[in-house]
Amino acid sequence: MPAEKPPLPQDNREFTDDRTFKNKQHFEYSPQKTVNIRNVVEDFKKTLAAIDATDEINEEVKTYLKLVDTQSLKEKPSPKLIKANLTNAAGILDEYITETLNKPSRVVTDWISALLLQNIDYKTDKNIEISAENKKAEIPSQLTLAEEKQSLSKEDKQLRKLYKTAQKLVDSGSFRQALMNYEQILPQAQKSSDKIVETRIYLDKAYIYDMGKNFPKALENYSKAAMLAFVNGNNKIQATCHYNMASIYDDSSKTDLALKHYYAALSFNGQVENLKAQSHTLNDVGNVFAALNKRKKAINHYQVGLALTKETHDIKGRAFLLSNTASVFKAAGKDDKALNFYKKSIQCDIKTGNLEGYLVNYEKAADIMSENNFGKKAEIMYKKSLTAAQKLGDKGLFDRILKKLDQNTLSY
Repeated sequence: MPAEKPPLPQDNREFTDDRTFKNKQHFEYSPQKTVNIRNVVEDFKKTLAAIDATDEINEEVKTYLKLVDTQSLKEKPSPKLIKANLTNAAGILDEYITETLNKPSRVVTDWISALLLQNIDYKTDKNIEISAENKKAEIPSQLTLAEEKQSLSKEDKQLRKLYKTAQKLVDSGSFRQALMNYEQILPQAQKSSDKIVETRIYLDKAYIYDMGKNFPKALENYSKAAMLAFVNGNNKIQATCHYNMASIYDDSSKTDLALKHYYAALSFNGQVENLKAQSHTLNDVGNVFAALNKRKKAINHYQVGLALTKETHDIKGRAFLLSNTASVFKAAGKDDKALNFYKKSIQCDIKTGNLEGYLVNYEKAADIMSENNFGKKAEIMYKKSLTAAQKLGDKGLFDRILKKLDQNTLSY
């Protein structure tokens, strides 16, 4: 189900036969000493730098490491989330090594597994020196609301009033008039020191073009809003822009670009600790990999998303992730696992009253039962799905499930 829309090798022999790996990394940790998580992340980056991986692999791994950084900066970091993200990052590198050397590798995963058995301080020590790469990636913090108000001139205050007038037109659905208003005030916003309004204008214009399916214009304006948000250190708007651009590319089957922007959205949502948005994005990334038949990667992303939903108590988001995990197992022919995940998703749908999710999960579970010649069990599930379709008043869904029910009944 798509989510609703608005991261020491015990043996280094695998490294020796391949010229694409620049050098071997060896990290030693004393079991008597406490290891700070920042040291772990920095050493992981050294391992990543030592491997000539593709840009896609580097981006995936760095996204998970940024999620670790974000979690470790909290007052009470979650060891479970940090471990999950490090394990997933290690799995991505091992998969790359396996494909490159054409033989199984667990060197990075074994290193991380061994390391996590030691005494780890999961709250980052800010006194530890970070890499030059990370320093470049730091973004200036936002102005507080009080500072914003103090810095506004009379012209800026008037500009904000004009913007709010245009924004009301967007809210009322008067898109054409809103665009005209935005074009009128944009030159003033560009000259103003109040870059918040200029950023918002581009974001609102992008939204209007997105809704109108003028995707080139939407992408152009999302990109401008993201750039201004970057300059002003607004991570929340950057996350929104990148997620929406990813969705456009995803719908257009431009997978590489979609993943690039999904990972950017994950990173920026990590900066503002929007775990719910991260779990939804991880669901979308998982769906991309599932469509590419990269099932292991899909499952990895769904698992991290599921861990986040436990933190946020997002039962509806959890239902999506569980259902999509089930579908990947079904596609892999692992019907028992698929049924288990569909069952868990249904339990979430019941809690949230999500009839459509309940319907789809029972239908897919019934399909598995029918395909495995458990006709009676399939019938029970199809009937539950049919009742939900009737309650929704969706004739198309009702007719589809009724047809499956009739075919199942005839088969036994």
